[in-house]
Amino acid sequence: MSDVTPKITLSLVLVVILSIVAAFSFQGSRGLYETTEGRYAEAAREMAETGNYLVPTLDYQPHWTKPPLAYWGMAAGLILFGQSEWGIRFSNSLAFFLTILAVMILGSLLWDQRAGFIAGLIYLSSPFPFFGANAVATDTLLTFWEVSAILCYVKSYKDTVVPRGKTVWIIFMWISFGLGFLTKGPPSLLPLIPLILWNYTRKNKVSLFKGFGFPLFLIVGFSWFILVCFRNPYLVTYFLKTEVVERVSSTTVHNSEWYGPFAVYLPVLLGGQGAWLYFSARGFWRSIRVGPRRFLSFIRNDEGVLFLLLWIALPLLIFSVVKSRLELYVLPLYVPIALLVARWIHGFENLAWKRLFAVATVSVVLLSGFKYGMSVFPSRNNMKQVYEMGLEVVNNSTEYFVFEEDKLYGMQYYLDGMMQRVTLSGRESWANTGIDDLLSSLSSNENATECAILSRNKKKSLLEKALSGRELDVRTTGNKYWTWYLISQKQPEEEGQGQKEE
Repeated sequence: MSDVTPKITLSLVLVVILSIVAAFSFQGSRGLYETTEGRYAEAAREMAETGNYLVPTLDYQPHWTKPPLAYWGMAAGLILFGQSEWGIRFSNSLAFFLTILAVMILGSLLWDQRAGFIAGLIYLSSPFPFFGANAVATDTLLTFWEVSAILCYVKSYKDTVVPRGKTVWIIFMWISFGLGFLTKGPPSLLPLIPLILWNYTRKNKVSLFKGFGFPLFLIVGFSWFILVCFRNPYLVTYFLKTEVVERVSSTTVHNSEWYGPFAVYLPVLLGGQGAWLYFSARGFWRSIRVGPRRFLSFIRNDEGVLFLLLWIALPLLIFSVVKSRLELYVLPLYVPIALLVARWIHGFENLAWKRLFAVATVSVVLLSGFKYGMSVFPSRNNMKQVYEMGLEVVNNSTEYFVFEEDKLYGMQYYLDGMMQRVTLSGRESWANTGIDDLLSSLSSNENATECAILSRNKKKSLLEKALSGRELDVRTTGNKYWTWYLISQKQPEEEGQGQKEE
């Protein structure tokens, strides 16, 4: 026993150190991508700026697509670390780190400590959750609340000694589900389906509704919805129709085609394992080589494996039926996948701990290098690169506009919200002005300041046509995707300039 404890302690320390590296390294290096990251970041920036933590806003207008908890976390990062990519991603880093710890504990509860350590290594060094934590969105935080809820349930299920302890853990389970609901709404409750089904089939089932856990879930998860709907009755229809019914059935949402589940979810759930796909495939192959009967018997006799299969299959079926599909929707399902792969490696592969840790370490180093590389590799969606390019030609008195763009919230984030939208007509509901009105004002008003207009290169011919023939000075800078136009009044020539000397 004296030999085992130091090994376990060392393994834990090594996994925690690697987890910190995976969760926090280069999180502030890459700029914000359009459109999702820019949208979340600008909403969080506006929340921190205005101090309105009840009503999320985007372009300073109410933005109801998500509950506020993720915005609170992002805004807190901005307050703590300043307006930076590091600040906006800090809550994701923390959630990713805590999820790794929860995965390790869950694996230890389902099987043993070695399985838990392997599961933690797999989760922290797999590309899908690794890069998911680098994306400014709700899904990494949602994953943490979901795995926390499952962990509390398993802790209650495994606690056969203290009846009161079982109830306490169920209370924490419901609180976690409530916080998940306050992060992303109904999708947070998908793990409840396999949990309830699996619990119902157990002889020593847990009483899920005993105590005040469920009432706490309602208070934590629904209080914000009730409050904002009370103040804005139209939101009842919006939440139920737009955010639930249309996402489930509308064909106008992301990847609604019949093959969407195969094109969107399959690559990230399999390819997102990275190096571990080889080990999981080999472990799975060895497990089925023992014969169908022994393999099915193994699944039936291992409660953990059966629970994980339900945890993956039932939510994945629902995600496949729902018409709206994006890769990060299934990020929470990578937790049971990592645990299942860990079980196969632990049960069917005789791999030394040093080898497993080496695979994880090399993976983290490569993934971290790739993460940093994304910050310097030119991208049309990286608004930080476009913003820094504009700094070459603008000054502090410049007014900023984007041409024929109804979004570009990432650019709005970098410009501290001081960005306007200009179009050819100016009649769009989201447009601040038309290009003719803007340029005419700039030409005729002696006190007008210069303005900078950002245009996609595929639209810049329209802008240049509007600029032609006007008495304006125009300077440009750009790349193969975007062009900045710095526009100011043409300065009159000095008296005598250009005249021939006598």
